[in-house]
Amino acid sequence: MNDTSEMRTILGDTVEKLFAENLDRKCREDAEAGEFPQALWTAVEENGLTMALVPEDMGGTALSFEDTQVIIRGAGRHAVPIPLADCILANGLMAKAGITPPVGVTCLAPVRRKDSFTVDGEDVSGTAGRVPWGRNADHVLVAVGETLYLIAKDQFQIEENQNLATEPRDSLRFQNAKAVAKGVLPDQDASTVLYQHGAMFRAGQIAGALEAALEMAVQYANDRTQFGRPISKFQAIQQSLAVQAGNTAASVAAATAAFKAADGDDPLFEIQVAKARTSEAVGGATSIAHQTHGAIGFTYEHDLHFLTRRLWSWRDEFGGSAYWSEAIGRDVAARGGDELWSYLTKR
Repeated sequence: MNDTSEMRTILGDTVEKLFAENLDRKCREDAEAGEFPQALWTAVEENGLTMALVPEDMGGTALSFEDTQVIIRGAGRHAVPIPLADCILANGLMAKAGITPPVGVTCLAPVRRKDSFTVDGEDVSGTAGRVPWGRNADHVLVAVGETLYLIAKDQFQIEENQNLATEPRDSLRFQNAKAVAKGVLPDQDASTVLYQHGAMFRAGQIAGALEAALEMAVQYANDRTQFGRPISKFQAIQQSLAVQAGNTAASVAAATAAFKAADGDDPLFEIQVAKARTSEAVGGATSIAHQTHGAIGFTYEHDLHFLTRRLWSWRDEFGGSAYWSEAIGRDVAARGGDELWSYLTKR
């Protein structure tokens, strides 16, 4: 085992232990009832997880994207009811733009391609819909052109909404909002970078949640007996679980490749593939997981829904399978047939 692999193993163990000690069913249920899990958030901040992509001279832990995917997949695997992934990305983008990230919850806007902002001098105006965890944010990182603006919570109005998992997905309205700080991403469109990396982070969360759903389905199939033997011994169940396992493995591989490519200069293709593949996998994988569990899997008393409702929500955020598949097709077509093979094999 090399030093990098050993470090990721230690990081993974730390993440698993932290969530195991600070996250239980009551915490998830309280979050769904509208209570922000402050104790859990404090724990992830104290362990430096929100500052994973931030350089040490800004108070961070200076992890690579490839290292950080361990945290993102862990958050998905545990259906963590806090904006950990979004805040890690926001803080990483701020650091890259020369802004020292503040303590607390920072969310991202806009998260939909159709939303945009205008700037008049130093004042930011516009509306962003479906912003994850907007009501809980101490700050919002707003992307306008190549510039990122850090805006405090007293500078915007909130219209509350939620996704299928009852996670906050709010509309934020800015009217001549004053920025606490601003910075520029060199030679990059900030809103494009935010959207693409948001898609990659959601792909990582989806991959982790698919892993957990598969583990739950396999465990239940081994425990549940019918006609005197575990249902995992029936060929139909085995075949279904094999399909679910294949989709999960492909999703994990695609997400891992995207995070690795993000440490390089041109990760767009890997990000496109990761979000398209993971989003596509959600429908079939969640269907098999629920079918394997039978009637009990559809009840609120069972834990499976904490994963599947998030999966159904996350697959469409930052672009769904159709959006990113079309993007791949356009890029490949623009390169021409003669360039396709060399483009794929050099990745």
